[in-house]
Amino acid sequence: MCLVWILIVSVGLVIGCAAPTLTPSPSPTFTLAPTVTVTPRTAIRLSTPSNNATYTPTSTFVPTATRTPTLTSVPTPTRTPTRTATPWPPPRGSSECNVREFYSEALGHSIRLFLYLPIGYYNQNPRRYPTVYLLSGIGGSHLEWPTYGVCQVMDELTLAGRVQPMIVVMPSGNDNPAGGIGSYWVNHAPPPMSDGKRWGDYIWRDLVRYIDSNYRTIPYRNSRAIGGLSAGGQGALTHALTHPEVFGVVGAHSPSFRRADGSIPALGDPTFYNQYDPIWLVQNTRAAEQLQIWIDDGDADTQWGTAIREFRELLVARNIPHEWHVFPGGHEPSYWMSLVPTYLQWYSSKLIGQ
Repeated sequence: MCLVWILIVSVGLVIGCAAPTLTPSPSPTFTLAPTVTVTPRTAIRLSTPSNNATYTPTSTFVPTATRTPTLTSVPTPTRTPTRTATPWPPPRGSSECNVREFYSEALGHSIRLFLYLPIGYYNQNPRRYPTVYLLSGIGGSHLEWPTYGVCQVMDELTLAGRVQPMIVVMPSGNDNPAGGIGSYWVNHAPPPMSDGKRWGDYIWRDLVRYIDSNYRTIPYRNSRAIGGLSAGGQGALTHALTHPEVFGVVGAHSPSFRRADGSIPALGDPTFYNQYDPIWLVQNTRAAEQLQIWIDDGDADTQWGTAIREFRELLVARNIPHEWHVFPGGHEPSYWMSLVPTYLQWYSSKLIGQ
């Protein structure tokens, strides 16, 4: 066992040694973890809490077939009463946060990710953990979320008993390790419209399988969340709405609702992109009913604020339970960095742990 230290200065990293590859043990019986009440920063507006219903877990990943639009009105789901919040006991040991690399069949090459293993991971060997996948903006670098302090905040909240120990996966959405214009977290349109790269299959299938096969996860949808900021928020909604059998919890933090209007070749035309467009998916499928959904935005977000509020109004019109928050700030790093503790507590409160 080695203790690993990471220092993030600006966008530079000092990374310790990697943990050995582990073969997961058979899944134990899982106990519903208590919900921690999340207290956001001076929220301006808050909607009805999300649906806390329990769904039958499955760990079999089957590509989603082409969908026939469902235009039937969606009934209002029955909401489960809020569970009593009880602090999680602080674990023993240390955490690990560093860079990993794995081979993606969908992309045809290796790609990096930043991985946080919780305090006590190497001290409590039989234990398995819920997992949170966090996508960066525009499908860029795996370094964005670590730069916002996710690893340090996870340590602090875990030791304080405000979140349960969780594995946090922060993948790259770009062939360029330094980031830049990236994948948008979806399968790209085929030639001649775009390059046809399968950035969506890389996340929901390849990455999830890699993490579940090599680390002690709880490999069920109610113990697996996906979230993201800006384009990563749109990507998180896409993956949860197209694969609710994989992700049961989704967080969209200032999601940028780009459309197939010809300005982004990777998204192709509407005929191609509808299968990934969160707006179309909410309008034409019932996948959103199976999810616990969080959406937030800054009150000064002049870039994507209007589109985000229109999406929220769509959820309200279709009686889809969700949590809606507006906080002070714009579409900028300082906004997301300040809310990392709030985000992590919400994910922890919704995920079923051991």
